[in-house]
Amino acid sequence: MFVDRIYFPVTTLGPGERVVVWTCGCTKRCPGCANPELWETRPEAAIEPARLAAVLNDLAGRTGAHRITFTGGDPLEQAPALASVLAAIRSAFDDILIYTGYTFGELTAMPKLPKGPLPLPSSPQPSSGGLPNEGSAGAAPSAHPEDAPLIDVLIDGPYVEAENDGVCALRGSTNQRVIVLNPALETLYHEEMQKPRSVQNAVFDGRAISIGIHGRPQTTREKE
Repeated sequence: MFVDRIYFPVTTLGPGERVVVWTCGCTKRCPGCANPELWETRPEAAIEPARLAAVLNDLAGRTGAHRITFTGGDPLEQAPALASVLAAIRSAFDDILIYTGYTFGELTAMPKLPKGPLPLPSSPQPSSGGLPNEGSAGAAPSAHPEDAPLIDVLIDGPYVEAENDGVCALRGSTNQRVIVLNPALETLYHEEMQKPRSVQNAVFDGRAISIGIHGRPQTTREKE
């Protein structure tokens, strides 16, 4: 698996204090992407899934962290490796959030992977009282019921800069959906989506990083 960095605590990519894992590798290359440096995989970023899982479980044990976000890059472009990591850390994390440039429909149409990370219903059900494009699986049956549910929340779809309205704290553009697959987390995520965006600045490995959902850069006409 290819991972650029792991950081804790993060409060701007999901509810509560979270571990965040940034993977390397994304073929979608969305214009205006917040992390274009993570489009390419790099040999020095390679880590065995078992090693990554051990690091995350150790971090959870030492800090009490029980929420985690995978972003990138696109974590699901490394789905088989990600699946093994999620299975190994599931007992330590009860809120697993995945960002992906794939749409929900694209993911459910994919062939099932060994120990696949996507026990998804055939279509997300509307969530009560949420934002437009929000979805929830509710208690719908999984597409692969023999699999343990390894993803609690999925934020799907490519980033579209023209649709970045600067509103939702969890998604970059309005075409993306916050799909809550774990009914126990519906209220928590509904409340999180009502909050304004925020950005967390930090220093990692000697470089400044800005963590969170950023606004769309203003054009000259908009500034006027």
